[in-house]
Amino acid sequence: MNKLKAYFLKQQFRPNWFAIFINPFYYGRSAIFNQIRKNQMFITGKTLDIGCGDKHYELLFKKVTQYVGMDIEVSGHVSHHSKVDVYYDGKIFPFDNESFDSAVCFEVLEHVFNPDDFLSEIYRILKPESKFLITVPFIWDEHEQPYDYARYSSFGLKHLFEKNGFTIEKHIKYLNNFRLIHLLINTYIYKTVKQVLPGFFAIPIILFLTSIINLLGIFAILIPKNHDFYFGNMFVLTKVK
Repeated sequence: MNKLKAYFLKQQFRPNWFAIFINPFYYGRSAIFNQIRKNQMFITGKTLDIGCGDKHYELLFKKVTQYVGMDIEVSGHVSHHSKVDVYYDGKIFPFDNESFDSAVCFEVLEHVFNPDDFLSEIYRILKPESKFLITVPFIWDEHEQPYDYARYSSFGLKHLFEKNGFTIEKHIKYLNNFRLIHLLINTYIYKTVKQVLPGFFAIPIILFLTSIINLLGIFAILIPKNHDFYFGNMFVLTKVK
């Protein structure tokens, strides 16, 4: 049973093809996972995972010598497998200046009410020329309520990063095809069924309905992409000296 639970959890964040049948958010989570995997080589040395939660992507980073997970103690995210090494107060990171070689931050910035202060802290703890890998959702529902504060366009993110001392090395808009519609339908199904049938009874209905939508999404790749209608942004940033 423990192995089954571990496999199910893995398929929620690091999905393979079989997750089509057991992950309502398959297209969104696989898009994030694939982009992190493709860009993991930028992250090296002593690395800080900001808003780490369960450290779902730690094993992807092959050039890391030390992986430190930091999170805030009060959030809308419930986890029974938390791997947080250090908690912080939501304002000041508990680390010295220039103490990390790189940093990562996945699907967190929308939960930050003071983005300039947050980014200035990341800048402070990074060494000069360090890399910072970040993903931020664009089209997505409110989640981890009430700690969901913002959605940023690619232009708003570029402005925030450059204003706080980072140069943009790479920018990707992920899930910018019709499969985003399938993801949004499944999100609607997931939350609606859970409201009507809370608890265990909702699970088989959710998995049945969402797996059908996921399977239909296989053919959605034939529809042209729309670069203005997409799930999220990934940036590879460098701290300017």
